[in-house]
Amino acid sequence: MAADVLTFLMENQDDYVSGEYIAKKLGISRMAVSKKIALLKEGGFDIVSKTNKGYRLVSVPDVIIPEYISQKTLFRTIYHYETVDSTNLYARTFALDGAPERTLVVSEMQDAGRGRLGRVWSSPKGGLWFSFVLRPRCPPSDAPILNFVASNAIAKALKSLYGITVSMKWPNDIFYRGNKLCGVAFLVSSDIDLIHYIVVGIGINVNNDPPEGMPAESIRRIVGHLVDRNELLATILTSFEEEYTLFEQRKFEDIISFSRSISNTIGKFVRVSVFGKERVGYVQDISDTGSLLLQVEGIVEEILAGDVDFLRPL
Repeated sequence: MAADVLTFLMENQDDYVSGEYIAKKLGISRMAVSKKIALLKEGGFDIVSKTNKGYRLVSVPDVIIPEYISQKTLFRTIYHYETVDSTNLYARTFALDGAPERTLVVSEMQDAGRGRLGRVWSSPKGGLWFSFVLRPRCPPSDAPILNFVASNAIAKALKSLYGITVSMKWPNDIFYRGNKLCGVAFLVSSDIDLIHYIVVGIGINVNNDPPEGMPAESIRRIVGHLVDRNELLATILTSFEEEYTLFEQRKFEDIISFSRSISNTIGKFVRVSVFGKERVGYVQDISDTGSLLLQVEGIVEEILAGDVDFLRPL
């Protein structure tokens, strides 16, 4: 593959990189570099060359490049598809077959994407639709903290790349100015005292237009231009690794503290649907274990899981 050459070009996109320099760094011939450049051009990469200067990357196609992601992150096993029904279901199949932690499934589109509680999630071309396998060594009771690991990672990545300040609707939906930008869904397989695997599924409206009539937003519309989905995916995965390290070290307080700082749910009047039952009250806080602390008629109840609806506008 030509991902190694592509990495040099992407890291020096504002300038030319000589073929001799690339060949020396990679330990290959100039002819091999030239062939890799030709492969990249065939793949839709706009690359110009000048005698005595080398090559310069002008633009890249809006397609996920697994080799780039594997070089930029700790995710080495990557399955990339044009269309799947659901990346979560694919990742679950791989997990059942023994796939290692950090196995990543990413698709340009999904035909049957699902969000939390099985809701349909529109997944057209241009968004980021991906899932990955985790095998944490912890009791199942710790698993809910991973909601906040994921939401923190996404929020920090968007802030660092685009300066976007987002909020989190408990337990893990990402919002921008009252509109949903990103959803997270988990598939968990465990015994009473042992987690077999967890599939983390993330869907982000990036360069796509959200469905009409829905309170949703996309990164392209926020920043006013197309964004590099490869850079975004790699940054989110790297950010997740940093938060996941805190999880493995059981620094839950650090994780929840940041989640509280971006919460759009604390201090709101809400209706929480829990297994078909509804509770209405004022959200006092998020506990150190990730539960929602809901004040109902003067009594604080601890909600372990549920679906939140705001009773007043954000």
